[in-house]
Amino acid sequence: MDLYIVRHGAAAELDSEIAEDAFKYLTIHGRNHCKIVAQRLKDLKVKFDVMISSPLVRAVQTAEVFASVLKYDAVIKTAIELIGGNSYSRFLQLLKRNSHHDTIGIFGHAPDVNSFALNLVKNDNCKDLQLNFKNASVCKINYDPASETGTFKWFLNSENMKLTEYTPK
Repeated sequence: MDLYIVRHGAAAELDSEIAEDAFKYLTIHGRNHCKIVAQRLKDLKVKFDVMISSPLVRAVQTAEVFASVLKYDAVIKTAIELIGGNSYSRFLQLLKRNSHHDTIGIFGHAPDVNSFALNLVKNDNCKDLQLNFKNASVCKINYDPASETGTFKWFLNSENMKLTEYTPK
């Protein structure tokens, strides 16, 4: 399966109006930036069979922006495994439950998106790969549910829109 791991877009800071992390929402800049990144995915002919998001507001809103740009009209599922601070084994359980899909968009939080991506490709020949999931960055991994391993395909750095593909030495 093709797995696209996406970090949520830029969110509002905690203040007197937003007292809890779970209620942080995307800023206007965050929404606009997500549209640009999603358009790049559309240009790359990315289509999701299913989109699964952390239930936290900023991640769901990020998934909604991507869904709009990519013309994804199915339900965006939420999963507590993506809230943040969950174990890699719980993340693998989420993937196993959804292994009947060919293409999955996962929307979550740092540092989990980074550790999940690196754990998925740990047996790949890209151990020295430096992934830096800035807001709205995307990593594509080809994941084999049977072996619970992945192969790194590319990383889209949302800051400079540079697409990094791994080429073995």
